[in-house]
Amino acid sequence: MLFEIKSVKHEHDLISFIWNDVGGFYNVYKDGKHLYEGSVPEFQDGDFKHGKLYHYIIERVENNQVVDVIAMQTSAFAEEKNVENPLQSLVMTTIVARTQIALSWEEIKDVTEYEIYRNGEFMAKVDTNRFIDRDIDVDQSYVYTIRSRRPLKKSEELLTSVKSAVSNLFGMLNPATSTSESAVETFTTIKSIGKPSEMLRPINEREREIDNVDRWKFRYTTFLKDQWIRNPNLLSPNHYFKGDGRGYDPNGEGFRTRVDIELAYDESGEPMTFSKEVGPTIAYDHLKRFREKARASADGITLKRTDHKKGESGFLLEHSVGNPLTTAPKIDYEVNAVFRRHGTFDMSGFFDPSPHHEIYLMKGRGEAWQPILQVESRGLAFMSEAIAYHYWRCSNFE
Repeated sequence: MLFEIKSVKHEHDLISFIWNDVGGFYNVYKDGKHLYEGSVPEFQDGDFKHGKLYHYIIERVENNQVVDVIAMQTSAFAEEKNVENPLQSLVMTTIVARTQIALSWEEIKDVTEYEIYRNGEFMAKVDTNRFIDRDIDVDQSYVYTIRSRRPLKKSEELLTSVKSAVSNLFGMLNPATSTSESAVETFTTIKSIGKPSEMLRPINEREREIDNVDRWKFRYTTFLKDQWIRNPNLLSPNHYFKGDGRGYDPNGEGFRTRVDIELAYDESGEPMTFSKEVGPTIAYDHLKRFREKARASADGITLKRTDHKKGESGFLLEHSVGNPLTTAPKIDYEVNAVFRRHGTFDMSGFFDPSPHHEIYLMKGRGEAWQPILQVESRGLAFMSEAIAYHYWRCSNFE
């Protein structure tokens, strides 16, 4: 019998889990705090905040020595779901053992199948809300991506029936796309997992080795990959716009908008700095001759800091920037994030599927950006408010 979690149960005011009884006695820790010692292979927890991620460590002890460890990250059901972003409050459970990495997630209403990727490679398509990976190397870190889709008419968003009807009409009137593309919501959930060999050390060893993260840096850029962009508004004299002419690059010089946020836990007052920049919009006629140039206002990019407790701060970032040269939909997106000093983060958001979106994170004082999400534009017309959003969530477990 393997030392693994047998079941996890979530109720409104309770998280409970059972593991295989392979002998010895057991310790259970939550966020480093010792909560249980005994020989019964189960634990119940009713002391939590809804929607917050918690880390549990289960140790198996024989002859006063820790001989095996299970690490689990999960949350309780949120009392209120976020209608605007269905992924933000969904329960995600991650279990790491020497023999497996197991993922389970709260079902998304009316989603019938999920695609699972590991480190960018397709693993499986499942019709249940769980996935177990036994082909793991304990000395390797992993990033799992769960992708799914849902017809917009099934959305829980307010006024969804009206938006769905308009979205279907958009698809029929735009030959470059299709009704199915424009009327389908996309969901992407990303879980970054550290090396199991390091995560499965006894709690007293982990506590000695955990280093606080003094700095968090976040970068969100929107850009246009092509050199030339045809204006979807056929009545405008501006037939083309200058694109940014580049691929994904955290330090790419051309962009439509860029937001940088830095949280400094090592400075007095733990300040959060916020900078925003809008690239120039350059228009051309049908022969690609220069017509005019302008820069949109950055006033539609706003940040609200959200402090949860000491060493646990985040933000709400809202973004709405238009085209200063022609009547067109705005680039809209939203991000909710929390960055903890002990090294974990949880981010979620949504955006129009245009233009290109790239999101990066930097942990500590390094110079290398970690890519969080890179999504290709479906065309300028997809900035329309009639189009279904792309929803995403990313968190880590180390």
